[in-house]
Amino acid sequence: MEANLIFRKEMLEKTGSDPELRDVVWQACERDILYFINTFCWTYDPRKPNPKIPFITYEFQDNALLCLEDSLPHKKEDGEDFKGSDILIEKSRDMGASWMCLTLFFWGWLFRPMQSYLMVSRKESLVDGSADSLFGHIDFLMKGIPAWMRPAVTRNKLKLINLDNGSKIEGESTNDNIGRGGRRGAMLIDEFAAFDGGGWDTLSATADTSNCRIFNSTPCGTANAFYAQREKGTPRLRLHWPLHPEKGEGLYEDEKGKPRSPWYDGECVRRAHPVEIATQLDIDYLGSNYPFFPPDILDDLVSSFGLEPKHVGTMIMGQDGEGEFSEDNVGDLRVWCYLDEGGSPPSDRDYVVGCDVSQGTGASDSAISVGDRLSGEKVAELCTNQLSANRFAELAVAVCRMFSGPGGRPAHLIWEATGPGRTFGKTVVDDLRFGNVYYMTDDRSIKKRQTDKPGWFSTGDGKKDLLNDYRNALVTKKFINPSERAVRQASEFVYLPNGKIEHGGSVNSIDPSDRGDNHGDIVIADALCSKVLHRSIQKPKRETQGPPLMSLAWRRQQRKEEEREYIETW
Repeated sequence: MEANLIFRKEMLEKTGSDPELRDVVWQACERDILYFINTFCWTYDPRKPNPKIPFITYEFQDNALLCLEDSLPHKKEDGEDFKGSDILIEKSRDMGASWMCLTLFFWGWLFRPMQSYLMVSRKESLVDGSADSLFGHIDFLMKGIPAWMRPAVTRNKLKLINLDNGSKIEGESTNDNIGRGGRRGAMLIDEFAAFDGGGWDTLSATADTSNCRIFNSTPCGTANAFYAQREKGTPRLRLHWPLHPEKGEGLYEDEKGKPRSPWYDGECVRRAHPVEIATQLDIDYLGSNYPFFPPDILDDLVSSFGLEPKHVGTMIMGQDGEGEFSEDNVGDLRVWCYLDEGGSPPSDRDYVVGCDVSQGTGASDSAISVGDRLSGEKVAELCTNQLSANRFAELAVAVCRMFSGPGGRPAHLIWEATGPGRTFGKTVVDDLRFGNVYYMTDDRSIKKRQTDKPGWFSTGDGKKDLLNDYRNALVTKKFINPSERAVRQASEFVYLPNGKIEHGGSVNSIDPSDRGDNHGDIVIADALCSKVLHRSIQKPKRETQGPPLMSLAWRRQQRKEEEREYIETW
């Protein structure tokens, strides 16, 4: 610190009186961002006795800044143009990442002609409007450089223009038109994981705005676009607290091999909750969620009941819609009960089948869970992401017929009837004329009134109730799940700040139909299977003057009711 301050003072004095030296120093700053920062840039930290602090980069910051510079559009050594590339910064709190990104933009704005940079945050007040905003930091950097280095500028709200070279820095908050005002050389999307709605709209809207998007954030769970970009393999910088010389002083490992230090130990005492430690310090994505299914209970379930399936194979579909199980050790159907030589399970049991239906576009799975009503065990599981809803319906009915109980009665079928489940249900009931299906009941009413709507509809708090019941069934051992994959997927369901429960571990799509509530496919299928596993199966109650079940008149009436429901919803 002392040596740097002496050097800065000397440079200010000499460049103030020597125009030729100014030209040399200007060229040095233009060529080397680290020289520029460590000679002329200052930061601000109100927690310090003297809030104005010379920006003296640590070694980890040197490496990060050079990587960020390389991600910007530039001319390579061989003379070819590099158009820029996305880069992701996952960080512990207070590692200087935002200051580095802003200083990078300020340096490019000052020394490179005709540059256009965009800074984005979730609220306009975080972009411009206070000393602690993104533009507040840029303004502070501007005031810190010597007067001879400052260009003529136009400074308006959310905009800073360098009149000497035509470069500009602009800002936006999250809105429907984010990034659509023109092309940019680079964008900073700050604290991306905390954006409303998971940041999906921002991710989609900015894809064509710039080739270089800097996604900067501490983790905030897995149900967001920041985590999805990380999992897609976006080049990333990991700024973990042990890299910081002050925070990492006295670094050691605990009995689990986790890095700790006296500073870290003190922070753990100050932080209110383990989730806060995971979010602010550990760069722990799953730990930064509030888990819905207790992790220790899930671990116990895996160790107590987790088993490899006894049979693995493929359901071969025939022209008549019938299916035949073919054991091949690589297929999608995994079976934990014994099958005879013909591929049939014990026929003295009564089975139920739960289904979660996806679009079949490859982004998320459609899942089948088969339960044994006598033992309370899950006996089979199937996942596929390549079948349309109607083709998946044919497969599900084939699985129901494979798992037939006494008297050849096929398994009882329940599915989520919203979204692609509508097409699934129409295929099951109208086209395949499969009758052993679940009809929606009002589980919150005292009489549990049963309706004439086939399938289960996740209206209101229905999905929360479904998952609550499934969690209780796992804890009380009423539903025995031998599938480690399915139990581990349950750990990825989290509480959101709005009180909703959502799956976040498989979020990798900007398509609203293939993310959030519509993921966690095996878990939803298991929960539906568990829902009816121990219930008596009743036929729908109908008024005596109504049309016979499954008749043409009955199906017409069903369509009218669905059309009326659709219009009312719309």
